[in-house]
Amino acid sequence: MAPTRPEPFWGTPTSTLDWCEINYEVSPFIAEFWNTLSNLGMIIPPLIGIYQIMRHGLERKFVLTMASIMLVGVGSWAFHMTLRYSMQLLDELPMVLGNTVLIYQLSEIRKSAKRDINWSMIVLCAAYFVIFCGLYLSLKNPVIHQVMYGMGVLVVLSLDLRLVNFNQCRTCTKLLSAGFFLYTFGFGVWNIDNQLCSQITELRSQLPTSLRPLTQLHAWWHLLAGYATFIHSLFIIHARGHFFKPRVKIVPKWFGMSVEPNYRVD
Repeated sequence: MAPTRPEPFWGTPTSTLDWCEINYEVSPFIAEFWNTLSNLGMIIPPLIGIYQIMRHGLERKFVLTMASIMLVGVGSWAFHMTLRYSMQLLDELPMVLGNTVLIYQLSEIRKSAKRDINWSMIVLCAAYFVIFCGLYLSLKNPVIHQVMYGMGVLVVLSLDLRLVNFNQCRTCTKLLSAGFFLYTFGFGVWNIDNQLCSQITELRSQLPTSLRPLTQLHAWWHLLAGYATFIHSLFIIHARGHFFKPRVKIVPKWFGMSVEPNYRVD
């Protein structure tokens, strides 16, 4: 007689979405093991970024940028671990909130740190987030989240391109290009996972156990999108260095940054 699989720790899923990974296949305590574990890619890099920001005495608002990425990672971890609707919201709402943080910082990036807070922009971003929450919580349609999050991404990208055109900075261009490539590739992988789940599941069943995690495409989306967003945060911090007085050069690393006081256009 085959061994009986333990009862799922978190009970029957209540989320409106359930991804291609087989539920509770690895552990009775984690609904989607690989989709959960991969969120470390959205938690560890921002933690390093926060440490570097504090260490180098950069503007504290960049802590908020890194924290917004980490919040998405923590929420996504909780969502995929439990597949509960409340945890799904903890994943999806911070994604849109994080977009508003990026939109505000990019729109204000050329202004002096001593300038007054742009309350008009804050109210506009807050209104967008509140409207999204109202629509999404009342209708509970995942398409609403996907559309409004996608709209925010497009606004962020337009502000990115405007900034690159203004700065004419090679490092900015490299960072933005790398982040865009990783994010776009991850988005493509996400769609493949959604559209070809049955074929991927069949392929996975024919592979050795050690190779099966490599076919968890939604997990790859977490890793790629998480690191791409981290690179984007480094792009913003580096670009902001062009407007410091006295100017400083922020040198991005693979996981973090260093600061050089002697500024030069690069």
